[in-house]
Amino acid sequence: MDIQQDHVIHLENGRFASGSSRDELNRILSRALDANPPGGLVLHFHGGLVNEASARGIADRLAPIYADDGAYPLFFVWESGVWETIWNNLEDIRKERFFQEVVKKVGEWVLKKLPSDIAVRGAGGGLVDERKLRQEFDAWFSGASLELPEQVADAGTVSGGRSKGAAPRERRLAEQIEAALDRDFKAAVEAVYNGLHPKGSDQPATRGIGSQASAQSLISPEAADAMFERSPVKTRGLLSWAKVAAFVARVVIACLKRLMSGRGHGVYPTLVEEVLRAAYGDKIGAFIWSSMKTDTADAFKAGEETGGYALLDELHKQAARGRSFSKITLIGHSTGAIFIGHFLAAAAARLPGQQFDVVFLAPAVTHGDFARTLAQHRDRIAHFRMFGMRDALERKDQMVKILYPRSLLYFVTGLLEPEIDMPLVGMQRYLSETDLFNPADFPQVAAVAQFLDQQPDATVWSVISAAPGTSSQAEAHGDFDNDEVTVESVVHIIGSGF
Repeated sequence: MDIQQDHVIHLENGRFASGSSRDELNRILSRALDANPPGGLVLHFHGGLVNEASARGIADRLAPIYADDGAYPLFFVWESGVWETIWNNLEDIRKERFFQEVVKKVGEWVLKKLPSDIAVRGAGGGLVDERKLRQEFDAWFSGASLELPEQVADAGTVSGGRSKGAAPRERRLAEQIEAALDRDFKAAVEAVYNGLHPKGSDQPATRGIGSQASAQSLISPEAADAMFERSPVKTRGLLSWAKVAAFVARVVIACLKRLMSGRGHGVYPTLVEEVLRAAYGDKIGAFIWSSMKTDTADAFKAGEETGGYALLDELHKQAARGRSFSKITLIGHSTGAIFIGHFLAAAAARLPGQQFDVVFLAPAVTHGDFARTLAQHRDRIAHFRMFGMRDALERKDQMVKILYPRSLLYFVTGLLEPEIDMPLVGMQRYLSETDLFNPADFPQVAAVAQFLDQQPDATVWSVISAAPGTSSQAEAHGDFDNDEVTVESVVHIIGSGF
């Protein structure tokens, strides 16, 4: 079994790459049809945040397992690993003193202003020991094996859910923050300011608190403009702490609004999300995430060199010759589920009579996108099952140690999608918290939930041991295509049905 030659199609920006071609695809499909396996054709779309070597490794590991169960597996390797750059950025941001001080300052004021009706253990309403809080944050950032207080670390959604209180006014809050800025915070901000305007440039370094330190930062140009004077300063003077305080105030208010509405992801993760959005712009990966989603759509544009379209076109031509598979199973992990949505849409034109079995593994597709797929192509889905983590596990799956103690899907919905807390199909939170994500306000979530209710055993939330095809021991986002129990469930579905 030559997996890389006979079971892998490599795409870049939706087009054939690295040895793959339309001719190679046609050869592989002809080979698969000649074999006429009882389990049909299995198309596996891996997640987008892996490099090519890892993606090919997934094929090496799973192809023999799918084949042993009587199917012909074909893997779409479609991402080049640009996420590694973003991952390095996140690690660098985590170490920045500027980032740590801004998180501490935002956290201090969020806890001071959090309404008491939703505060955890009475942390709201100003009851904050600032010195102790800074010490606990410092211990956390240094990697010490202790947790921050419950109200800062992993409290989850603040108790009481939503609040009737209102966020403070920005101007008044900024004045309060400026009046209470501490020496450590000022030193970290001034160092970044000096790094952006080194001695000898048109804008001299500040003398603010006596520190001439200079620090490099990944701060975005937009954030720098919001915090610091953009035009060169012609006279000696202090950095404008009023502008810095106003920037912090806006981040505090953004956090409070989310926590008070129930749309936060736990107090500490929400602090991090809002600081990253405000201070670091696309260094966190939103543009790359958008580009990867575009790649999944580009694969189905008409053309000889676009892999998804070429596959469907060849299946169409083979069907006209009386050659087809007994069934076709689509398996999508994470961003691979987005790939499947485009596949179903394109199949409507090239394979109008074909239905597909669909398996999602921790899908990163939004409820909006999947609801549109269902509205237009529900009849193309013969059977469906989704594997994901229970929300308690999703909250424990640390994507980046210290920086972000939540899963990749939490990171996607909190930072990479254009809308903050964008509902994702693979997250239990949006389907279980029906009081918050109610049908009237979230019709797309309701449409997906209705579809799932109509499918037998449509959702498998790990960790669970149940009937064949409905078990999973996955405890992290990346586990679903290598957890033995989950893979056994998928193999059962391929061989014995849903």
